[in-house]
Amino acid sequence: MSRGGFREKSGRKPKWGPGEKTCRVPVPQSIRYALEDAIEELWHGEGLRGQALIDALLSIRFRKLPKYNAAVSAGGNRTSSAGGEVRGSDYEEVDLFEELITKPENMMILPVVGDSMIGIGIYQDDWLIVEKIDPLFERPKEGDIVIASINDEDVVKRYLRENGQIVLASENPDYPPIKYSEGSIYISGIVKSVIRRNL
Repeated sequence: MSRGGFREKSGRKPKWGPGEKTCRVPVPQSIRYALEDAIEELWHGEGLRGQALIDALLSIRFRKLPKYNAAVSAGGNRTSSAGGEVRGSDYEEVDLFEELITKPENMMILPVVGDSMIGIGIYQDDWLIVEKIDPLFERPKEGDIVIASINDEDVVKRYLRENGQIVLASENPDYPPIKYSEGSIYISGIVKSVIRRNL
């Protein structure tokens, strides 16, 4: 019985897709596999091609910013050693994406409209970094700042509980807290950080 010969669609499948040729590129051995994994993730996972893929790789370089260890003073009775030549040498590089986005696959950014949360520094046009939750399996902790859906409208409020009811509290005395029965509202996320858009 013959076992050899060409079989249609047999053999190793192309890693990058039909028509894509590969080449050898000299890179440090220590990062070879990590670099290959990163390119594969952008290619297959994100669907990036050409310049878009190059831009994604280069963007990592520009995500890090210098965070100086010498603080600046915000009080009348305190002074700071920051400034001049000292500031120029005493710093660490910080990746804001890694600092603010702890779970990229489960987070989103929501813009703010209104002034009901100004008491904790959430203002009009700010961006909220929100971790999405499934309310069937997760419940916010007492005092969390949450995104709740009420009558087809998403709101940002402080989550409290009182006598078996959910209390959504604002951080502005012009907006009184509102009580809801369990199951009457949908909590879709917990606010993890705020990005100030306008000073």
